[in-house]
Formats: sequence, C-alpha cells, structure tokens
Amino acid sequence: MRRIVLAASVLVLAGCSNFGDLFSAHADVAATAAGQSLSAEQLAEMMGKAKGAQMNSETAEFIATVWSDYTLFSQAVARGSLKTDSATVAKVLWPQVAEAKGAIWYDTLAARRGNMSPGTADSMYLADTVRVLQHILIGVQATAAPEERAAARKKAQLTLSQLQQGANFDLLASQLSDDPGSKANGGWLPPAKPGAYVTAFDSAAWRLNPGQTTGLVETPFGYHIIRRPTMEDSREKVLAYLTQEATRRLDSIYMDSLSIQYDLKISGDAPALMRSGLADKSGMRNSKKTISTYKGGKLTVGEYLRWLSALPPQFASQVAQASDEQLSQFAKALSTNQLLLAQADSAGIILPPDQWAAMQESYLGVIDTLKLSIGLGPDITDPSAAVSEREQAAQMRVDDFFNQVFEQRARLRPLPGALGQVLRDQEGGKLSQAGITRAVELAAAAEAAKGGPPAGVGGPPTSSGPPQGVQPASGPPPVGGSQP
Repeated sequence: MRRIVLAASVLVLAGCSNFGDLFSAHADVAATAAGQSLSAEQLAEMMGKAKGAQMNSETAEFIATVWSDYTLFSQAVARGSLKTDSATVAKVLWPQVAEAKGAIWYDTLAARRGNMSPGTADSMYLADTVRVLQHILIGVQATAAPEERAAARKKAQLTLSQLQQGANFDLLASQLSDDPGSKANGGWLPPAKPGAYVTAFDSAAWRLNPGQTTGLVETPFGYHIIRRPTMEDSREKVLAYLTQEATRRLDSIYMDSLSIQYDLKISGDAPALMRSGLADKSGMRNSKKTISTYKGGKLTVGEYLRWLSALPPQFASQVAQASDEQLSQFAKALSTNQLLLAQADSAGIILPPDQWAAMQESYLGVIDTLKLSIGLGPDITDPSAAVSEREQAAQMRVDDFFNQVFEQRARLRPLPGALGQVLRDQEGGKLSQAGITRAVELAAAAEAAKGGPPAGVGGPPTSSGPPQGVQPASGPPPVGGSQP
C-alpha cells in the first residue's frame, strides 16, 4: 500500500522565531497562547524540573511548545470554542486524511497494473532465481558452553526426527522455532536470491530439490532445519512477492512520471527558503513564497511547514544538518505528494464512511482523554461561571498537570493531528526567541549553582526527542512512508 512519503533523511530542526525577535520581543516572556503567558523564569524552572534535560534552546523550545499546545487546548475548552464538527475534524486530521486518500488512490493504481496470475508465480518458481524457504531454528549462541550447545543440538535432532516421521513442518516451526520473525508464520522466510543468508544456511538451502528438507545445519545462530516447499505450497507466497515487487516498481515509476508529466521544478533558492521558514515557523506558516512549481500548482513555504508539522519533533531535528541537495529532494517528495493527492481528488477518491467515522470517533476519544488527564471537568465548562474565571481555572489545571508530569505522576499526550496549529490560528499564540534564550541562561545558571553539568552537557541528546520526564505518550507519527 502506497503511503504518503516524507523523506526523513532530509528533515531539519527549526528555531522558533525570526531574527527581529531578538530586538522586538520582551526577554521576560518565552511564549504566549490564548492570552496566557509563559515567562522566561517559569520556563527555566520547568527545564530544571525535567529529569536529564540539557539546558539548551532545543529543550526550552520543546517545553514551551508543549505548554503552548496544552494552554491553547485548555483555554478553548474553557471558552467553549473547541469545535468538533466534521469540517474542523477534517482540518485537524488532515495528515491522516491525506494518508488514507493517498493509500486508496495508490492501491487503485496498483490493482490495475500489478495483477499477477498463478502462472506467473509458477514460472518464477521454475526459473529458480528466487527461492521461498521454511526453517526451524533451535537457537544457541556461538559462545555457549559445550553442555548448552549439546542440549540445543539434541533438541534440534529430536525435532528433525519428528519431521522424518511425518510431523507437519509449519506446526513444529510455530511451536519450537527460536526465530521470532518466521515462527508465527510457520517458519516461512521471505523469497530471497542466492547469497541472502549466512554461508552455511545458504549453501544447504540452494542444494535442496522441491519438497526436500535438510538435516541439521549449524550457523552462528544455532541449528537449522531447512525445507524447500513445493511449487504448489509456495505459489501463494511467490505471488505475494511478485505483487509486492511490481508495486515497488510502480511506486518509483509513478512518482517519477508525476514529476515529468507536471513539469515539476524545484526553485534554486528552495533550500534557503526552507531554512528561513524553519527559523520563523510562526511568522512564515502562511508564506506564499515558492519552493517548487508544477502545472496547476506550487509548493509554498507555508505548505512545506504544514507538511513538516505532521511529523514528530525528532524528525525535524535533522534539517539543520541537511545539505542543499537533501532539502531539494525533500521538496521534490513533498511536491509529488501534493500531485498524488490532487490526482486522488480528481479521481473522486473519498474516505469510506466507516473509515471517516472511525477517525472522528478516535478524535473525540483523544479529546476526552486529554480533558480527563488535565482535569478539565464540568466546572471548566460551566456556563454559569464567568469566562475569565473558567480561563483562570483552566490555566491552573495546566500548571498543576505540568508539575505532575515533571514529577512523573502523569504523562503527556500529544494533541491529535494538527489541532495545535488549528488552535494557534484560532486562539493566537507564538514563541519568543528572546524569552527562550533568557530561559536557557537562567536554567543554566541555576544548574551551575547546584553543581550540575554546564549548559548542553549531560542527559539524553535532544535530537532524539524530548527530555526525560516530559516524554509524550507513545504512538506512531501521523504521516509515514513506505520508503526511507
């Protein structure tokens, strides 16, 4: 299944405001959101509470962004402005919607062009350039003691005896094999060409005739029993392999053909524009400056930032180290994503009602979970209370929740989809580079006073994600890809 491809190898970390902020912003305010402010002192204190955090701008920006998201959410709940209608849900969940529509369209193309007949699979089996194999592994480390190795060999020999007496290979593999990758599938391995496995395994496997099984084959992983299934047994596996290979070829050919068909051109200053956008995400999120052009449209800085916002923070941390060539390739990938989605729209591709309903239900479930986690109960939405009182109470719940997070009594949950950006556009909010810089200075000074490591030293590397103690709940990124 084709998924919207985002080239993670060319993603980069952003700053949070433009250079002018150094002169125009107040250094005592690190972030604003929905009329609430996070001071540099408050942010520095949060950094100090984050276990294992490095006292640098990446940590400060991460915490300030999460605080902003939670504040925007809580204030919207207090004001009664958090919308859950279909149009809003579609706007919030655009990464998932784009992913699903792209997958449906691409599967349609693959079904048209990638159909394989059983005869095609039989031809490949007879050609014998690729083999489908089964194996049972009785694992033992190369450094194991002689008695441990002897026990493993004895178990493998007993297993071989059972097979020689007519036991079902698939059943024994699922019960006894120590290879987790194939055990659940009856010991079946993916189709492979000669040389794909370690020498002893490979040599034994390629000497087998259809339906034959080896004796014990010793490798650094332990003792193997290898079977070459018959053509009839293998047909379904080979057919799936051929279909997958055809789809992969289609993937490359189709996406390249889009570039040619629509005369895709990457602007010469695309890398510079992409870096500029990342240095001022809030200021340039609606920028119309052109990164690429194609027939019927273009990729703007604003659209590029929108795509990038759909990825988790650790992906963004790679852009600062990306070369111009990598950024240009990323721009091409995003542009072809847009072309693919445009073709899906032209073909009338829509989400099936049950899939859309599931998305909506999941969104509402996450909203309810967030409210419960933060403590946004009926008192926060009580219409009899003044809005200002509800807003103040909501912010107190956010502050208390963050204290629980830093004390590891609660865990952050990311806002669903693009909800943070939607609320930022609706409620207002931004980060201040001057305030973040000041917070880093204060946090580093406090750490030094306690005898801790200097700024940027100690703790996990910030490029791998948020600091310990403020980790978001686990979950896949909203947009993935079938290729690196």
